[in-house]
Amino acid sequence: MKHLGKKGVVIACALSVSACASIIGTPYQKVQVETRAADQSIRADCTLSNGESQVRVTTPGTAVVHRSSHDLSVSCQKDGKQIAQQSYDSTIRGMVWGNLILGGLVGIAIDFADGAAHHYPDKVSVIVPSVYANAASYPASDATQVGTYSAASPAINGLASLDGRISKTMFNAAQNVAASHQCDRAIHVVMVEGQRAMFRSQCPASGDVQIECAGDACVAMQPMGMASS
Repeated sequence: MKHLGKKGVVIACALSVSACASIIGTPYQKVQVETRAADQSIRADCTLSNGESQVRVTTPGTAVVHRSSHDLSVSCQKDGKQIAQQSYDSTIRGMVWGNLILGGLVGIAIDFADGAAHHYPDKVSVIVPSVYANAASYPASDATQVGTYSAASPAINGLASLDGRISKTMFNAAQNVAASHQCDRAIHVVMVEGQRAMFRSQCPASGDVQIECAGDACVAMQPMGMASS
């Protein structure tokens, strides 16, 4: 039924292209994850899953998850032993209703079909047994970690030019977006999922810019996943 729903959205888009635009933005979301024992931040290996993707992160750290209507399950291990598991609700983003006005019913269908309409907490704290409180505590980390989908996948944040999963046309399109924002054309991979990918490029004037691509269609993203003008 889920696949039929997505096919229906595609057909609707073909009939009314102008109504298919989404104002919600990317279906991906950054989630900060920490594990705490007796009010101490400890290091653990956690897996985030929601039926759409499975992402691994070492806490404290940040993971990029695919938004979904399913709850986000966070399971954490330490020294190979599971020490905690918690679930977090998937909610509907308030701004999705703006698409009813600007994008019409098809716009809303797009947001729900690709997960962009949903949202998880920006930060989750997984509580583990206090026995682990004696472990060394760690400061918050800004490192972003993304789930890999095959054992042969390249290292996270590797150069896009060396990543075999990136097509030449997608790479060139992402480079052009980086150049248009006066950013480094040596772009780095954040994540790859089929024909969708996210890249990072360093910009001397404005810091890092995130580039999202669907095939050879690429846009630079501002905070909160909104495309820049």
